[in-house]
Amino acid sequence: MLVLCVLMFSACKTTRTVSKSSTVPGTPVITNAVVGVIDQVNKNQPRFQTANISKMTFAFEMGERKVNVSASCKIKKDTAIYISVQPLLGIEMFKAELTTDSMRVFDKMNHRYYVVDYGYFYSRFGVNVNFYSLQSLLTAQLFCIGKQGVIADSCKLVPAGDGKNTIEYENSNMMQSSLLSPLYVIQQVLLKAKNSNYQLETNYADYTLVNGISFPQTIKLLATNDRNRVACEFSILRVEFNKEIKLSPTNPDRFTRGDIDQLLKK
Repeated sequence: MLVLCVLMFSACKTTRTVSKSSTVPGTPVITNAVVGVIDQVNKNQPRFQTANISKMTFAFEMGERKVNVSASCKIKKDTAIYISVQPLLGIEMFKAELTTDSMRVFDKMNHRYYVVDYGYFYSRFGVNVNFYSLQSLLTAQLFCIGKQGVIADSCKLVPAGDGKNTIEYENSNMMQSSLLSPLYVIQQVLLKAKNSNYQLETNYADYTLVNGISFPQTIKLLATNDRNRVACEFSILRVEFNKEIKLSPTNPDRFTRGDIDQLLKK
């Protein structure tokens, strides 16, 4: 079930002040305004080198299946993300290790592990996701799906009313829309597949200042298509930024390697 949440992203397929525009909601505005808004978002979004989310709850729902467990997460920016799930008395049962080239998931209860590179997402689901997109999605940072960083020239700014804006981006198979508050804080990211009805909606709430960094304490993901609805919620209870962290890769020799396709069928 941890794998389904981590993979749901793919399974559902400057300091300048921006002047107020009279453009009606839904009408794209000029590129210079896009660049200015992106500058403002970059100033306000979480910026850190390390994050240690030592205490959080993880709620997962798919059909009749519901899980609510304790978890933790360590992030070393542009390097690795480790997510640990401890459903029983703080005992680690599942661990996901995301690095820039691949993802490894360890099912410690059944002594199995699974390895998948990001090319798998394209071949299996038609989504050209990478580590940097997942990192940004999990940390409320602006991104262009499949890229490292934001490609301003490929983005459109669309007023959303009430002082809000959306930044839109698309590639050959995905459409992306990032909703910004009047203070240029990311509130929602919506990803839609062009060739199917797969959709992933991520919402950020309860921004709190920690170590000088404003970070959402609630992150909700909802993936849908014609047949399935998968919901996942992270509630962050304790987090520190820019403190030294240790990432200890799990030794796979103690596990039997499993087939990721078989796992996704469960």
